[in-house]
Amino acid sequence: MINLLGPVSADKNVNVMLKNEQMFRILIVIPTLGERLDTLDRTLRSIEDQADVLVDTILVTKLKTPVLSALADQYNASIIVHPGNISAAINAGFKQASETHKYANWIGDDDMLKPNALALASTLLEDNPSAVVAYGACDYIDRNGNPLFTRRLPLAAPMLLQFVPGLIKQEACLFRRSALQQIGDLDEKLKYTMDLDLLLRMRRIGSFVKTDQILAGFCWHAGSLTIANRKASLEEAQNVQLSHMRGMSRILNPLWKYPIKYLILIMNYIINNRVPKDNK
Repeated sequence: MINLLGPVSADKNVNVMLKNEQMFRILIVIPTLGERLDTLDRTLRSIEDQADVLVDTILVTKLKTPVLSALADQYNASIIVHPGNISAAINAGFKQASETHKYANWIGDDDMLKPNALALASTLLEDNPSAVVAYGACDYIDRNGNPLFTRRLPLAAPMLLQFVPGLIKQEACLFRRSALQQIGDLDEKLKYTMDLDLLLRMRRIGSFVKTDQILAGFCWHAGSLTIANRKASLEEAQNVQLSHMRGMSRILNPLWKYPIKYLILIMNYIINNRVPKDNK
């Protein structure tokens, strides 16, 4: 059932489960080409620093190099080799999960988790058994990790996903793995917006629980797949949204499709101008 009243609000003083009392594990998948080792190191460090949770990290790459292997060993991460695109790589990573993995997500090799993000998100899901996704605010950072701005979300964000692509940042989410199994794999035909499609499918089977805390940092730079191909990714996103629309919302889609499209492109231009030239 979709929570039509919006997501459940979370108290900032959530009681966090201690490691020695925790009976489940969290799986984090990192699809990577192994070309951004500096930011990958930052990503892995942000996972290693998560307190009060048991986390397993899997790197999925097309080529296992000695340097990548050494970095994985440094952070006690596993590596699997997969030749597919990013969606296929994430699917392959999720397939490594065991029954002990109750929650899961993936994160880009240039993004990062905020301290205690996984403890907070998993506790929200533990406290709300009908919820399939926990999500929070997200920092936008440049390639050096410097903050650009913070995206804070309205209470109705899950419903607005149907109209505003990228409103909920997947990096700042945690998914119930049983729900991931229920809806099936990421759509491997999608190049940019497999996360939006996943969230829209998740919305059909359960509620979303929200915290106002910042859970992740999304790295905005020219090398990012979605940023470097903004028009193509936006077109794909709006096609994904249309595929999930029914009834009058599908008929009336053109009324908001183009205003939202051009507003996002304008915002994209503004953000690009805020990023220092030396780390775009």
